[in-house]
Amino acid sequence: MGKLKFLTLFLIIISIAGLTSWLLRTLSDEDKEYKTASKYEADYFLEDFVATAIDAKGKPSYRLEAKELKHFPVSTLVTLQKPYIEFYTDQTKPWQTWAEHGIVHETDQRMILTGKVRIHRAGEKNETAITLLTDSLTIDTRSKLAETEDDVDIQRGSDNISATGMRIDMLNDRLELLSKVQGKYEVPAK
Repeated sequence: MGKLKFLTLFLIIISIAGLTSWLLRTLSDEDKEYKTASKYEADYFLEDFVATAIDAKGKPSYRLEAKELKHFPVSTLVTLQKPYIEFYTDQTKPWQTWAEHGIVHETDQRMILTGKVRIHRAGEKNETAITLLTDSLTIDTRSKLAETEDDVDIQRGSDNISATGMRIDMLNDRLELLSKVQGKYEVPAK
């Protein structure tokens, strides 16, 4: 009987070891699948948020608002829904920008805005307000340079201009149209 008890105990131990090994493999595979899936899911999000970036002198550089922000751990990207950005300069009123969607590259401070992008700067003293419309816009938030290769429609007072591609230097209040520029300019009455 000693051999029978030993054999029974041995079979029970082997069965438990086999079951444990199977459970560990199953849980490990599920953990790998979870980790892989979670890389492509947002690890955090914010709704209806406002953030202000401060420059080296402690002055506001730009203000960012969005309906929703999502951060993804697999990359250094942040997605934005309905972003609104206000860029501050010492020389002019703020440049205001709206879009349907946005992507922020955290490492180099680039924003890519898409979907009904609208850029506006209010008028001052003898300066007329300007509004620009395009499908996409890339903005470097450090240098406050914005550019697009898409078509652009510009309205400044009663003047209308269309072009393909543009660059805006918000710090120096300079707008460069790249190609296919057409416009309607109304000479002011004297």
